[in-house]
Amino acid sequence: GGLGTVSLPREALLELVAAEHGPAPAAAATAVGWRERLWTCPQDSRLRVADVAEALGRPRSFVYRAVAAKRGVHRLPATRLGGELVFVAGAVRAWLACEEQGA
Repeated sequence: GGLGTVSLPREALLELVAAEHGPAPAAAATAVGWRERLWTCPQDSRLRVADVAEALGRPRSFVYRAVAAKRGVHRLPATRLGGELVFVAGAVRAWLACEEQGA
């Protein structure tokens, strides 16, 4: 004798799993972009140009122009690592707060 198979409706199976392990996380809750993550990630998190652009809701060209800005306080702080621009989340937050205050 082998083991038999039991068919359950999807909803019944989900209820059994939820009773045992708690409800499954919603897909939308796990798909958080950099626009939200910039403010919740650790201060020392490293970001790429595309991440900063997404967080700011601007194109990558805006990020490159902000890094190249001549005026010191308006320059978006970044470092180069292996030829790529790298940003620190805390510095991006501080820069954005400064820019929003019109400094």
